[in-house]
Amino acid sequence: MHRPASSSRAFRSPPPPFPMSRPTGVRLLAALALTLMAVGSVGCGSEDSPSNPTPTPSRDAGSTPVDSGVTEPDAGSVETDAGVTPAAVTLQAWSELTLQFSPDASVALPVQVLRQAPFAADVTLSVTDLPPHVSVASVLVPGTEATKTLTFTVDEFAAYGRFSVKLVAVGGSEQAELPLTLDIQHGRAALDSSFGTGGVAVPDLGYPAVRINAMAAQPDGKWVLVGSTGSTGLRDVLVARLLADGTPDPDFGTKGAVATDVCGGDDYVDAVTVLSDGRILVAGGAIYGAGSCSGTKYQGALFVRYTATGALDTTFGGTGVRAFQISAGVATLHAVTVDSQGRVVGAGTVQNNDLDLLVMRLTATGAQDTTFSADGLAWLDLGDDEDGLGVVTQADDEVVVAGTSTGSTNLLALVRFNIDGTKDTGFSYSTGFAYPKMTPRTLHLLPDGNLLVGSRGVFDSGGTESAATLLRVTSTGAPDTTFATTTGIRSYSAVTNLAKDALVGTAILPGGEFAITTWSKDAAGVSGVGVIHVSADGKTVLRQHRTDLPGEERPVCAALGADGVLGVAGMRKESGQSAETPFVTRFWPY
Repeated sequence: MHRPASSSRAFRSPPPPFPMSRPTGVRLLAALALTLMAVGSVGCGSEDSPSNPTPTPSRDAGSTPVDSGVTEPDAGSVETDAGVTPAAVTLQAWSELTLQFSPDASVALPVQVLRQAPFAADVTLSVTDLPPHVSVASVLVPGTEATKTLTFTVDEFAAYGRFSVKLVAVGGSEQAELPLTLDIQHGRAALDSSFGTGGVAVPDLGYPAVRINAMAAQPDGKWVLVGSTGSTGLRDVLVARLLADGTPDPDFGTKGAVATDVCGGDDYVDAVTVLSDGRILVAGGAIYGAGSCSGTKYQGALFVRYTATGALDTTFGGTGVRAFQISAGVATLHAVTVDSQGRVVGAGTVQNNDLDLLVMRLTATGAQDTTFSADGLAWLDLGDDEDGLGVVTQADDEVVVAGTSTGSTNLLALVRFNIDGTKDTGFSYSTGFAYPKMTPRTLHLLPDGNLLVGSRGVFDSGGTESAATLLRVTSTGAPDTTFATTTGIRSYSAVTNLAKDALVGTAILPGGEFAITTWSKDAAGVSGVGVIHVSADGKTVLRQHRTDLPGEERPVCAALGADGVLGVAGMRKESGQSAETPFVTRFWPY
């Protein structure tokens, strides 16, 4: 709500362009002034005789008459009579202005400049005492004009609250001031500047060389971050939980984090999901022997499950840790979920003659599910190197995996497995387009049975032009020609005509629209966080914006909270530093 205010001290003023506050006065001074004027008019030979008293000042047309025994409130102006020289210039404007950040938007404040003859000079309008991240350009009001507009701009780092500023008019040797209150509120889908410090939380997790690879949102507003700690070759699994304000959760592990060493080698996790009872399931890779930590070790597939307080869940495989040496080569998992029966499903890659797409299914207690490909392990060779990067389970517990295959025209591989672990031949994805080359980051099962794949799309052989890419396919794997374009694919960037975005997260909003989070680079290569909102049919960009956080950031993952808040996590470098540290930021609901 905007409240009108005035700095006018004259008896009469031109009708304002909007409702104004009533002029007021100090009764005692006014009465004294009237008495002195009555005496002075006789002694000094005034043209006004005692029978013609000083006229009562008229009110603005929109003001309500006030009883003579009631003091009229005002911003400090004092009623004067005809014997007092009125100010040469006064201001009228709203007394309060609400500011909310929105990309490329500003807020206008009309200001009326009232001049008292003979003053007719140009006047410069400006605003003083502005809080940080709020700006307004000065404007010139020519002597022939009475009204101008000040344009306020607020960026997303502005602090929230109410701030007192002043409108100032200067013309020649004359000056007028008028108080104004700015009410700064958060904008739709804008950075939450109240989060952490200036919108960025840098949690101290108590471990060295932390890397964040994935995140998940809990229903209670907490965030789970997973990755690794330690130097490459000797990493341990890291799982951390943050409170809604970005600080480590003291009720989880030690000061909000836990580290797990599998066999003294190199361990890490790339994926996380939070179960309905609060337990946390992660998946990745670990150096492991043939069924134990002894003997010849190779990188194997890894699952770890924790209780809601961060302890290893011993109901999962007896220790909470399940590692599998699948071949005399590399095996790792990049995605994890659970099906309708609570069975654990992971997707990744395994090295045989070449790299093959790997799917694993365990029972809820961590045993290999022998009803899935006889031993709980299924892999698929599409002719060249494959990697599973995203996984979902359907209502019938069939498993869909999104990944890459060098044998695919556009690099993307989409495969569905039957509940027994065999390949579903009724599901097939193919495209005749070589570009964009798509590397999946996210996979969603939509309510109508269609699937949405979020990828980093590359548009040239050198990999220099990239954008966030969405693909929607039907339940049979065919491109959904009703989505975006006739190919079912569309690419998006946080900044128009700037194709340097790598998708790091996607979310389905309550209305069916999509939120895309990107690692966005500008033309100079400076990193930022891109947030793009897209209509449910993929055809319309509803909002796009890039946020440059302090330092150099590398967003890695994103998750949508139950309250609609979008959390983004990754790594960043402080100015002048070479080491990366974890960061988390969040954006208000769209």
